[in-house]
Amino acid sequence: MTVVLAVLDDAAARPVLEAALRIGQLTGCDVEAVHVRRNGLESAEALELLAAGSEVPFRLLEGPVESALLAALGAPDVLAAVIGARAAPGGRLPVSQTTRHLLEHTDKPVVVVPPDAMVPSSFRRILVPLEGTEESSQPILQRLLPLLVTDVELVVLHVFTDATRPAMLDRPVRDFELLGREFLARHCPNVARIELRPGPVPKRVAEVSGEQGSDLIVLSWSQNSSAGRAQVIREVLGASSVPVLLLPVTRIESGPSRG
Repeated sequence: MTVVLAVLDDAAARPVLEAALRIGQLTGCDVEAVHVRRNGLESAEALELLAAGSEVPFRLLEGPVESALLAALGAPDVLAAVIGARAAPGGRLPVSQTTRHLLEHTDKPVVVVPPDAMVPSSFRRILVPLEGTEESSQPILQRLLPLLVTDVELVVLHVFTDATRPAMLDRPVRDFELLGREFLARHCPNVARIELRPGPVPKRVAEVSGEQGSDLIVLSWSQNSSAGRAQVIREVLGASSVPVLLLPVTRIESGPSRG
């Protein structure tokens, strides 16, 4: 049995649980709800009742929150975790310290759910923003596609920045269409649709997500949120109204270090 963990707290328990159930459908996994009790007097009755209403097992964890969650996520039968963002303005990432710690220290997929997310009855359309290189495109697809056991529409988004925009576009509509076909043929031949837009990347991700009615955004990330890094991750998490699945990409998967 493989499990998706729904990390519940009082801030966004319902959308987190609903998103976890949708991820369970996508991956063919069971869902288990967990909550870390900070002290022996804290009541988790409301969270337990919420889980019971969806027929989801509930487990109460003890100890320091971050270490308890990492230990739970590290279990061999756990595929992924779903956790609330609990945005903290001014932070390196627009998520709570607990969520950031989990993102930076686990090699398993983590879904971050905005507190005001409206989670549909199923995830039917997934937006996958990719860069225009095989080095950056292949790892995320190699990790994502084996996870999916149900039919879902993948919409690939490639955003041209100043550094990657073609030097000359005689007929932008036609040329972008040709570039899109070439990109799919080279990097993701099993995907039927691609959207090509000029940058900036985070703004276009939010734009296309809304236009396409995306239920989930999938991003790869290096687990490094130090100054000057993870700008796209930070801005997408801050602006998204739908859950964001972050797939950690190891140094081996993402190619040699650039220093």
